[in-house]
Amino acid sequence: MSELGEVLARARAHGRYSQKDVGAALGVSRVMVSYWESGERTPNDRQLSALARLYSVEPAALIAGSYVEPVDDHLANTLLQHWQGAEGDVVLRVREFVRFLDRFAELAQILDQPVRSLRQSPFAGRQRNSQSDDIRRKAAEVRAHLGLGLAPVADLEPVCEMLGVVAYGASLGPDPHTSPSGAFLRHPAAGLSILTNLDLAHDERRFAVAHGLAHALFHSDETNQVLCWGGGGRESFADAFAGEFLMPSDGVRRFAEAIGLPRRMDDPLDIAQVQHYYRVSWSMALERLRQMNAITRGAHDELLAGEHPAAAVAHPAALEADELVTEPLRRFPRPFLRMLRHAVRTGAISPPTAGSFAGVAIPDIVQVLGQHVSNDEHW
Repeated sequence: MSELGEVLARARAHGRYSQKDVGAALGVSRVMVSYWESGERTPNDRQLSALARLYSVEPAALIAGSYVEPVDDHLANTLLQHWQGAEGDVVLRVREFVRFLDRFAELAQILDQPVRSLRQSPFAGRQRNSQSDDIRRKAAEVRAHLGLGLAPVADLEPVCEMLGVVAYGASLGPDPHTSPSGAFLRHPAAGLSILTNLDLAHDERRFAVAHGLAHALFHSDETNQVLCWGGGGRESFADAFAGEFLMPSDGVRRFAEAIGLPRRMDDPLDIAQVQHYYRVSWSMALERLRQMNAITRGAHDELLAGEHPAAAVAHPAALEADELVTEPLRRFPRPFLRMLRHAVRTGAISPPTAGSFAGVAIPDIVQVLGQHVSNDEHW
């Protein structure tokens, strides 16, 4: 094995990619990647640049065949230090979140387009407390800022885009007792950004996004990162904000009055109508109605524990497929996918380079483009 081949193999192993993964991302065969690593063939300069980007190392290190130092994981480590027991693939996913933000900013630089990101929240720095009235006012302020009124929010991704908050998804584990719902991070180039756990159910992910937005909008003046896990004042505030943002108290009351629901609900089918209208989980609908005194604590506990027809009815939001794509592209924010599509269509980067930017295979890049793109290299 040549010196360059050894470096390429070590860099691939550090990034936890298979030779097939690398070949798919660059638009070459697995055999070609094997040739590079054995020294039988040598990648050209553009291929080396794409490999460096994929492995998150300096191109000069690959070209010189020098030892590959691990990337600077300082930002990721500041998040992980609050997560006891984080290991393996989950650690890798958090680091990929930070590296994605780096690549997003790099892609914007290539296109000479600024990342339309929020650097300073217009809501940060204001006095806040955990009182329900204060949280209700803050959720109303954000809704008014976005022009949402009291209507349900069907999709939170456009909300993030309108606010300028970068939203990325990753698999962090399905157990809320051992895994966070996400994180908030102020990135030096990408601005206020949030990570959401894709292992959560659809409704839980929507709540996690709203929870992350609470940190970005109201806590970014006092911290650069928050891991959405455990208890504490910030987490309690973010939970309450997410509930009020997704199910505004005044909106729930107006909806209930408009369709003739009683002020105190004890019929599961009545509660299901509220749940379906706001596209939230059954448990969240029950909790919000309890907080509004629309149901008693006893009724809340009984309905949550019991098997009622309304609890088993899947509302439309739970059946919706992600608009753009499924795995692995659904983790990316739409502004990044649009920028990636524009970069390839205008010739700023090639499809294999786009694959290395996103860390995905050529067929997935074709899906982003919405048109046929050859896998053949024209480097």
